[in-house]
Amino acid sequence: MSLEYERERYKLLKSMFDAYKKELYENRLIALDMPIETDNGFNVERETLIDDIDEKLEILRRHIDDPYFAKLIFEDKEDGEKFNGYIGRLSVGEVSSPDDNKVVDWRAPISDLYYNGKLGDTSYKAHGKEYNVDLKLKRQIEIKDNDVKSIYDFEDAVSSDEFLKPFLKQGADNRLKSIVATIQAEQNNIIRLPLFQNCIVQGVAGSGKTTVALHRISYLMYNYKNKIRPEEFLIISPNEIFMSYISSILVDLDADKSNSYSLNTVILNLIGNKYSILSKHAQYEYLTKNNLSTKYLTFKNCAEFKNVLDKFYSNLLYETFHKPLLVSGIEVLDADTVYKYFLGREDTLEELAEHGSKKLGLALYYEEALKTKALSQINFSNLDITKKEQARKIVTSGNYGFIKKMFKIEKDPIKLYIKFISNIEKFCNFDECEMLKKYTLKNIKQNKLAFDDLAPLLYIISKIDKLPYYNGLKCVMIDEAQDLSILMYHVLKVIFKNATFAIFGDLAQGIYSYQSIDNWEQVSNIIGDCQVLYLNKCYRTSVEIMEEANKTLVKLGNKQASHVVRNAGEVEHFKDNSVETIRKLIDKFKDEFKTIAIICKDEFDLKDASLKLKDLNLVILDENNINYNSNDKILLTVQTAKGLEFDCVIIYNRDGFKDDTMDLRLLYVAETRPLHKLILCNDNSTK
Repeated sequence: MSLEYERERYKLLKSMFDAYKKELYENRLIALDMPIETDNGFNVERETLIDDIDEKLEILRRHIDDPYFAKLIFEDKEDGEKFNGYIGRLSVGEVSSPDDNKVVDWRAPISDLYYNGKLGDTSYKAHGKEYNVDLKLKRQIEIKDNDVKSIYDFEDAVSSDEFLKPFLKQGADNRLKSIVATIQAEQNNIIRLPLFQNCIVQGVAGSGKTTVALHRISYLMYNYKNKIRPEEFLIISPNEIFMSYISSILVDLDADKSNSYSLNTVILNLIGNKYSILSKHAQYEYLTKNNLSTKYLTFKNCAEFKNVLDKFYSNLLYETFHKPLLVSGIEVLDADTVYKYFLGREDTLEELAEHGSKKLGLALYYEEALKTKALSQINFSNLDITKKEQARKIVTSGNYGFIKKMFKIEKDPIKLYIKFISNIEKFCNFDECEMLKKYTLKNIKQNKLAFDDLAPLLYIISKIDKLPYYNGLKCVMIDEAQDLSILMYHVLKVIFKNATFAIFGDLAQGIYSYQSIDNWEQVSNIIGDCQVLYLNKCYRTSVEIMEEANKTLVKLGNKQASHVVRNAGEVEHFKDNSVETIRKLIDKFKDEFKTIAIICKDEFDLKDASLKLKDLNLVILDENNINYNSNDKILLTVQTAKGLEFDCVIIYNRDGFKDDTMDLRLLYVAETRPLHKLILCNDNSTK
């Protein structure tokens, strides 16, 4: 089966796709002719059918130019049934057909043979059963411009460096791309984990963490469509720029109906847009500039702080429900007696008020001893006969509506948070309570929230609101997960109590040690039943770039990352970062590379660079500008660059990075953003 053979088969399969498209349009016309209403009202069947056809047409439109990328031939060792067909981005034709006139979706169980199977005796799993097969052919097929350009036959997994090189040499643009044709075995194993398996993926920079995470969502949507709807997925992104960056791959993977939010958006959706959220680095720079300790931030983000929040909530319960039952101004039941009816349930404040009031009302109605106790207080009071009779009716009927009105529930999370922070010394013995209180309240007064306020605020919100939307989510994927605190994981577990978690991160890229985690074991213990997996190979960068980045990893005390053997020229070092130097570098590489990024250590360097390089027509990427075009020359900070990749990266001020943990991590992130070229300016660190 030569290249010419595959070209002829492509023509046949292309005609099949055209026929399939025509069939879908005909079925849509039939569906449109169905009555809009039936005897039972709105014709749901008609709308469902139209929606299903429209979805298939959209998928076909997206993938018609490259409908498949691989071919498999194998024989089932049990029944001798043969499979001869293609693997692609959608399914067409009958799988049971003996001829190679069919395409199977890459997410289907049978496609696992392409990613993991070896020629000869191998197996795949489907519907809870393992199938042993004799794999005779595993072929990669490149289709471009309506023609088969090349074929590549494998004997092992899709992991040859020589095979990967052409794909890795491709340029970066302003959007992440799918890797369905080149998914590696270790990536495939993560993608195909069962739906309800919690997982943590520790991956080195450039190992494909984000891409794998998004392919996993697509895989789960396809294989578990009867158990989970697209809108029950949530992707928690580090920022709005990152969300824009991944938007096109979600479309390409037919996973664009999933939800994607930053944590900032999650909190602002719950409390309103009155408050702005300070960036982590803005907070860090303020503390550093004023020589202030970060100790209080470490405390505010640790597991112990949850215990402090729990104590505050217990006190809030006591203040809210420890009240005597007053009827016509007479105390018929003391506060201790009333309070016990509001304990023992893991409910929100509103639910506790509802359930506790009903419980107390029923007790007054059915329990003679309690009723007698309450009535005796009325009988011995100074009320007139009419008011006594009214009071007796309230007690004997167990009027829970009357009881519930006694309890005023504070529903404003900001007011509760201010109350908590203002009185924090009542709930802990932390020696820097005053500093914590001072800067937190100062920010709130200015309608600002720091990132470390988000977790405690979400905790408080979860105690006053049922959050039905978040409780209804079934799968939560977190990217750049090393940047979340232990407290945040405790809170996310509470909020997304019915969800499975897929957590992707790299401990070496955790920039703010006082707000980040330093091991995955703590997170695993919080999430529970969690499988920890590793992606240790970098596919993004060249040998030369990874060697440079590995020097930084060694300084951090981390293991060096392995990488694909792909050479792309030496890393370049310049002793200055003048306008002329930067201009010459951009002019030199602008035709060779599509995306060029100048990365600054922090906002201070960004301001310096934006002024110095203002005549170079650079696009500044930040929270105010989240979009850029493929050919733009970008200026941004390391914090903004996290998770992104570019063809060429110029580090603006290498000497600005000190040899402490935080700066080394910042440097490592910057060094691992380029695919092909790394340049370090103002670099006097090497001879």
